[in-house]
Amino acid sequence: MEIQSKTGRGWLWICLAVLVTVPGLFVRFFALKQVEYDTPLWGSFLFGLSVIGAAFLLAWATEAAQADVPKALAISVMALIAVLPEYAVDFALTFQAGSDPAYQQFAVANMIGANRMIVGFAWPLLVFIFALKFRQRAIRLGKGQRVEIGFLLFAGLYSLIIPIKGQIDFIDFGVFLGLFVLYSLRLMKAEVHEPELVGPAKLLGDLARPKRIGAVAALILFAGTVIFLVAHPFAVSLIETGTRLGVDQVFLLQWFAPLASEAPEIVICIIFTLRFMAAEGLGALVASKVNQWTLLVGTLPLVFSLGSGTMRALPLSGTYLENGQTQAFNLAGPMLVTSAQTLLAVMVILSLRMTLGGAFLLFGLLIAQFIVPERIGTLDSECLFAGIYLAISAGLAVIKVRHFVPVLRSMVSPGYVKAQTIEEEEEKGLEVKAPGRFVTTPKA
Repeated sequence: MEIQSKTGRGWLWICLAVLVTVPGLFVRFFALKQVEYDTPLWGSFLFGLSVIGAAFLLAWATEAAQADVPKALAISVMALIAVLPEYAVDFALTFQAGSDPAYQQFAVANMIGANRMIVGFAWPLLVFIFALKFRQRAIRLGKGQRVEIGFLLFAGLYSLIIPIKGQIDFIDFGVFLGLFVLYSLRLMKAEVHEPELVGPAKLLGDLARPKRIGAVAALILFAGTVIFLVAHPFAVSLIETGTRLGVDQVFLLQWFAPLASEAPEIVICIIFTLRFMAAEGLGALVASKVNQWTLLVGTLPLVFSLGSGTMRALPLSGTYLENGQTQAFNLAGPMLVTSAQTLLAVMVILSLRMTLGGAFLLFGLLIAQFIVPERIGTLDSECLFAGIYLAISAGLAVIKVRHFVPVLRSMVSPGYVKAQTIEEEEEKGLEVKAPGRFVTTPKA
């Protein structure tokens, strides 16, 4: 009876997520122009609900897919598909930017905001929840996460040249796409493990293999179609909402659009953490950062070129006409801060531990950017924060220098293990009684 009850609840959640997408789809097909421009606040809400519902379906489906593919690859794919809403919104903005210069700042701002939110808000949030729930001061990542850390390190270092160039061009496309392909190929060499699924994902995972594959494929297809249809209207509604309310449009797209597109993934990772699976939850968010900082950033010039009809780099600064007046924007500074934040994030988790101290550091620096004035005397606050991020990163790199070798070697050697992990502690006869705590037991 209890099993049937849990099964029923699982289907109920899936049906609810599907139903949540319906109002946005209805508006998309039957009242698009009226809602986008006459009542944009309602449009933002309804299209945002559709994005959230579709993202939950994507996350459950890809989580269940862990039963059929290597766990590390499944987590990476889950992270990639779970942030598909963010890709769709940013791609819609970037494509529009090809013909409308005003949208160039929106496309870059949305990408920057999504990346900063993952590292500065979502990563620390899991650590705070884990500490409150289980009285642990750190989340231990698995040894397989060294792969993500290594590729994120290279992507972060390379990204520092983008603000200097003032554009994201096709050289960047080649570098970031190459990193993403190598990262994916490396994950395919990992072993397949029985996943620990919960909720609707467990319901899907418990199906017979042919039914499971069919159900997972159907949910991904449906959710992907929903996101494709509502991503652009969602972005347009947000821009119009900002205009009506007198709120800066760039601010809305940088911080509020990612809240809707990233929320389902963050919620699912919180559920992992509450169920004693903090490493899996944080691991999925680390993989999300790798995906966004390689594939998303790298493909922006391609989407921009498709929108403009010519091969062009996506500029970080420029001018456009608004109500007959010339407006200017420059997002090179925010891009530099985001690149520097990425490097600090790598240094924080380089030793496969995300501690409370590291969480407070990342979260505190993010919040400080909303408080500190744009200029402090003659110093630009973005330069200040970029310098702080880079200085702390350099200090942590010196302190954790011995961890670079296992991280770098894990990128090319699937079987390489050096630093102690939970698995190695168990091999030495230490039984894990609680996350982060080891109790000595005699080996059989």
